[in-house]
Amino acid sequence: MSRLEIRSLRKSFEGVEVIKGIDLVVEDREFCVFLGPSGCGKSTTLRLIAGLEEADEGQILLDKDDITDRAVDKRDLAMVFQSYALYPHMTVRENMSFALRLAKMDQRAIDEKLGRATKILALEPYLDRKPSALSGGQRQRVAIGRAITREPRVFLFDEPLSNLDAALRAATRLEIARLHQELNATMIYVTHDQVEAMTLADRIAIFNEGRIAQIGKPMELYHHPVNKFVAGFLGMPQMNFFEATVEGGNVRLDNGNNVTIPGASQLNGKVTIGIRPEHLRVCDGDGTGETVSGKLSVVERLGSETYAYVDVPQVGSITVRADGDFERRAGRDICIRLDLTHAHVFDASGAAIHHP
Repeated sequence: MSRLEIRSLRKSFEGVEVIKGIDLVVEDREFCVFLGPSGCGKSTTLRLIAGLEEADEGQILLDKDDITDRAVDKRDLAMVFQSYALYPHMTVRENMSFALRLAKMDQRAIDEKLGRATKILALEPYLDRKPSALSGGQRQRVAIGRAITREPRVFLFDEPLSNLDAALRAATRLEIARLHQELNATMIYVTHDQVEAMTLADRIAIFNEGRIAQIGKPMELYHHPVNKFVAGFLGMPQMNFFEATVEGGNVRLDNGNNVTIPGASQLNGKVTIGIRPEHLRVCDGDGTGETVSGKLSVVERLGSETYAYVDVPQVGSITVRADGDFERRAGRDICIRLDLTHAHVFDASGAAIHHP
C-alpha cells in the first residue's frame, strides 16, 4: 500500500503563513492533482511532502507511518522536477541509475530496473547520450525514468510539463497517463493547467490562498463547484458571471433584464449567476427575456468550435461557445440566449447556493 495522509499542515515564510492548515488523503494507487493559480500553495505543499521544506505544524503520514520529520532520502518518495534536474556530464544510463549506484545496489538489479524503465518510456536508443543531445521531451522522460528506477511508494510531479511546447506537452501528458496505468502507483501531480488536471486526475485538489478550496473527481468539481472561485477557475474558457438581485422570487440582472432561475423563490438579495460558455447561444432577438445583447469584440476560431467574446453593457465580457463555422465578425451587435437551467448561483460571499 502507498496511502498518503496530511493532517493540519501549516507553513510560514518570514512570518507570512502560506499553508494554512491542510487536511488531505491520497489513497493507494490514486492519481491526485494539485491545481491552482500561482502562489496558492500547491508546490509548497508538494515540497513539504517530499521533505524539501520543513513543516511548522501538522503531520505527513505514509501508510500510517509518520514521515513529517524524516530526511528526504528516507521517505521512499521520488520527485520529478519542472527543470529536469539531470546531471549534464552523465549519460542517460548514468543519470537514471545514479541513485541506485549511490545506494550500492547490485549491478544485476540495477540493470533490471534500468531495462524496465527504459522500455516503459521508449528510451533504449538514447541510453548513451548526454542531456545536451536530447530534446526537452526526452529529457523529461529521463527524469521520469530516474524516478521509476527507484520504485518509490509515491511519485511526486512538480509541474513537469511547463518547459515543453504545446505538442510535446500533449504527448508527454499521454505518456504520464499510460505510465500511471502501467505502474499502478500512487502519484501526486502539481499543475496550474486545467487540461492536465482534468485529463490525468482521479481526483483534483483545488488550492486557493494556502487552503484546499475543494477536492473531488474532475467532472464532480466541474458540475458542482462549492464556490465562485472553483467555478471560475475550473473550465476553459472560464464560467461567465452575471451580478443580480433577487426580491420576492424575481431575479433582475444588473443590466436591467429580468430572468428566471430555478429555486429563485428561496433566494433573496445580491447573488451572482454563473453560466458556462457551452450554455449560451447566439440568437436573433432584441435582448429581452432570457437574453442579453452586446457587441462582438473577438472571435476565436479553433476549427471544430468557435469562441465568441461579447461585451455586454453593465455586465462586462462574456464568452459564448459556437459552432466551428460561426460566420459573424467582430464589431457587430449580437444577442445571446442564456440557458438558465444550467445556472449556478452564488451568494455575496461566493459560496454556492444552487447548482444544476
